[in-house]
Amino acid sequence: MESFDLLKEIVQERTVFAGIGNALRGDDGFGPYFINKLKERKLLPDDYLLTVEDVPENFAFPISRIEADNVVFVDAVIIEGAPAGSVIFGPLEEFDEIGEIASTHRMSLKLTARVIEETGKKVFILGVVPESTEFGRGMTPAVIRSADELVKVFTDLISEKNEFRKNVPDKARKAKSRARKKEKA
Repeated sequence: MESFDLLKEIVQERTVFAGIGNALRGDDGFGPYFINKLKERKLLPDDYLLTVEDVPENFAFPISRIEADNVVFVDAVIIEGAPAGSVIFGPLEEFDEIGEIASTHRMSLKLTARVIEETGKKVFILGVVPESTEFGRGMTPAVIRSADELVKVFTDLISEKNEFRKNVPDKARKAKSRARKKEKA
């Protein structure tokens, strides 16, 4: 499945976005920046837009208790040979298995994902390749540009979902939800 199709599919479901990173370390601030921009648009409840800074493991159990189907960790990722601002998206386990990426918070992210997956949620990563994660620097133009483009894509997808929900009668929406739960079981 193409990344965009997968993205569109998970945004249609209840999805928590968790921004990882430290805004004081340059492009490592991508995750919190992305979450703040989505919060400004008020398209999702704040409970589904979390800034977990550089300690995602502290949020494993609180995220596990949120009624959601998916969790998307938003983080700066290192991909050998990829230019700054490059974007990756997909199931976290796939990237971990093939060793293509290294989150700037790799170990804690792996452990956090394991706890969350135990509750039946699917865990994804949305990453942008950093140019600099030096302390005291702001985000670089390449990463800001990618982050802003991603915010626009997510805003459009979430808006589409919200429009669809407004036009679907409540009974039909509940029936669809029950059918999805049966498929997962």
